[in-house]
Amino acid sequence: MTKETKSRSRLYSFVLFSLIEESIIAIIAFILFTVFAPFLLIPGMIIVAVGLVIFTAVKIYYYWTSSSIPVYDPLIGQEGTALIDFQETELGSWTGKIRVRGEEWKAQADEAITRSSRVWVLRVEGLSVYVTITQPE
Repeated sequence: MTKETKSRSRLYSFVLFSLIEESIIAIIAFILFTVFAPFLLIPGMIIVAVGLVIFTAVKIYYYWTSSSIPVYDPLIGQEGTALIDFQETELGSWTGKIRVRGEEWKAQADEAITRSSRVWVLRVEGLSVYVTITQPE
């Protein structure tokens, strides 16, 4: 499944659940108008329907535009300190823990890193950071 197909599938799911949510609101409005103000039933339901259509369209628009905005990660390029000696894994990479911006992170590196070494964050993937001991340009 391509990224575009996943994005389209997520959008369709979002639209479906938004329509279900708006339908429930419309049913509740219909019941309230019927019980408490039957003389306002038709104009009230027209106002509710127009409002829900506009509200749903705005939600879908903001959802669609927000999924394509690149995310800036403020950890990239930040300096940190190794908390432990990194251990070599069977895949030839090294894993350990670092402290960067006051937080502890699980870290991976392509080189051996000793405790208290200065490291710089290259990228973030999930809850792991990839670091190096050479300061990036």
